[in-house]
Amino acid sequence: MALGTNLPFWPALVFSYLEPLALFFGAYDAFKSPSNFVSRQYPTATSLVPESNGAIILAYTLANIFVLLAFLAIVCTAISRDSRVTKYYLLFVAVADLGHICASHAVMGKEMLLDFNVYNDVMWGNIGASAFLHVNRLATLLGVFGRVGR
Repeated sequence: MALGTNLPFWPALVFSYLEPLALFFGAYDAFKSPSNFVSRQYPTATSLVPESNGAIILAYTLANIFVLLAFLAIVCTAISRDSRVTKYYLLFVAVADLGHICASHAVMGKEMLLDFNVYNDVMWGNIGASAFLHVNRLATLLGVFGRVGR
């Protein structure tokens, strides 16, 4: 096991360190400028109208959820000594990865979803990072990188 976790080196690096760090950066981005964060959820600017108060509240709420997810990732992959906790966490978050991608697809449609040229940094996070993490979660659960457990 690597880096003091239940995981082999690559999954430990990705899920115990890089993913929580990315979530903290995402939270910072949303807290720093919620209106800008909201407007970048869609690949192309749809209007110059300021975001509604409800959208700003949702941006702050999402930032708070990012912080929660970062700490959950650390607890479930780096702190927990129970490999079942780590495996169930990876499985549940793999399902959530698909939900994240499907939510973007529902609004963008297939054509825009597959047109990577229109993606901005937030869309690469919403779709690209979610797909990358999903594949790595499944590969970890299938033992591609080695056994989960100490």
